[in-house]
Amino acid sequence: MEQHIPNTCSGLAILLILSCWTVSADPSKPATAEVEYKQYELPTDPEGQKYHRFLTITPPQERYYNTRMTASGNINDTPKKETVILITVDTEIGGPNGKWAQAFLLIAEAETEAALPKTIDLFKLFDAGTPALEVPTVKVIELQNPPFVFTQPPKDAQVPNRVSFRLIDLTGDGVLDVWVEFGYAVAVISFQNGEFKAVFSSYCGQTQQPEYVDLNNDSTYEIKIPNTIYIDGLPEAACPEWISLYAWNGTDYVLNNEKFYTENDDFLIRLLRKYNYQMSQYGRFIGLCEAYSFYVALAHYYRGSEASARWYLHWLLEHAKNDDYLRATDALLKHLPPNRK
Repeated sequence: MEQHIPNTCSGLAILLILSCWTVSADPSKPATAEVEYKQYELPTDPEGQKYHRFLTITPPQERYYNTRMTASGNINDTPKKETVILITVDTEIGGPNGKWAQAFLLIAEAETEAALPKTIDLFKLFDAGTPALEVPTVKVIELQNPPFVFTQPPKDAQVPNRVSFRLIDLTGDGVLDVWVEFGYAVAVISFQNGEFKAVFSSYCGQTQQPEYVDLNNDSTYEIKIPNTIYIDGLPEAACPEWISLYAWNGTDYVLNNEKFYTENDDFLIRLLRKYNYQMSQYGRFIGLCEAYSFYVALAHYYRGSEASARWYLHWLLEHAKNDDYLRATDALLKHLPPNRK
């Protein structure tokens, strides 16, 4: 399966992603029940292997199923708990930390001593397999790059060993959601309008960790996706970091960077310090100027500092060579109100 990652910014997309939504938690909702987790030390564990039959397809030669972990908790609108099972298709023998090419998340009814659980839903989280297992009745989660992050993770770096999940009420409705990290990506599966659906998915930086945080203590969590903006010729430590913030709008997680950049002076100060230092050291390189100028302009834009944002954006229109920055700059300038003289 090919991952679809947008690399352009159309005017319509800009209008959508620059909007801001918030929602308050419903205090009448009951508290979520305790969650029970189980990790599997070996792929040959008989208890873990019993879940493999739900995938129905036999792995190709030199690949095998590996149940990484399970959890029991109430993740829908019924009073009973459900079982969440994480299964990977591994490419090397090495226990639960072996290399893997595909990842599946199975949601099933809680099992009893008399019988195995009945499956409710099956999600394919990641697919870098060759060939890929075409498991029937599976819901595929398409990964996205955050808006204004124009570097896609390298193909050979998309499947590190890290893969796990946890159950937590992110949306504030009193029902547990599934937060799952797999490779350099994260997804959220939530029970909405009578069914399980992916309400968020995104790539993130190769060396950073995504996180959920309740910024305004309203029992509804925001999601922070960090990315390092790589620049040719600079060490990673010198490259700027960009944070994309997503907030729950009652249906999905949507970009709401205003909420992060308006209230976070420290981030802007660190970005400007790094910008000024790099310009003094390497300012003759247009590629470096493009990257720093664009993200400084974007931070000012989200803070509502129109004059500062416009100054950096006009510099980019005159000097930038990268088409991604030029398209995004043009769209941002059109979205700003007319210049007040």
